[in-house]
Amino acid sequence: MEAIKGAQPVTQSDLRPGDHIFTPGLERNFNHGIYVGNGMIIHFIPVTRPDVQDDTEQDIIGVYGKVVKSCINSFGNQIYLYRYGVSWREALLNPGTCCPYKSKHLHEAVETANLLLNTGFGGYDPISNNSEHFATFCRTGIKYSLQPIFEKFGDKVPELPVEELGKIAAGTNVSVAVM
Repeated sequence: MEAIKGAQPVTQSDLRPGDHIFTPGLERNFNHGIYVGNGMIIHFIPVTRPDVQDDTEQDIIGVYGKVVKSCINSFGNQIYLYRYGVSWREALLNPGTCCPYKSKHLHEAVETANLLLNTGFGGYDPISNNSEHFATFCRTGIKYSLQPIFEKFGDKVPELPVEELGKIAAGTNVSVAVM
């Protein structure tokens, strides 16, 4: 398996309830979740709407999000620990593995994840509301993900002001023009 830049693999015995973990997903993306103890994680997944039949319509409106609790063994073969409080530079160099924001206490992340398990986290969108947004929201109270930004903007991201990066990472300003 290829190493993930800026990340160290961990085992379940290394984890504490409230830890934000991730595992490699499709292409260059990662799946993120909150470890809640007893071998369980809470994470946010895209789910196909059962009431949509047409494939074209499915691509447009057919995905909504669902917060689920599942066994860590079904989450992924290789688990990594997400880092908080890094510089914006480090976050830009290692998208999907770390965040420049400070984390809340771990028990607060577990409480938030359990609350969202019951109330939901809105519609799933790979750019503005994905699993990294969910997990960072649980840990910081702020939605954050640079992971899809590189897909959208490529190497122009470092040229954007930090204020714009924060808006984009939160999924609130994904239509920024790149010069």
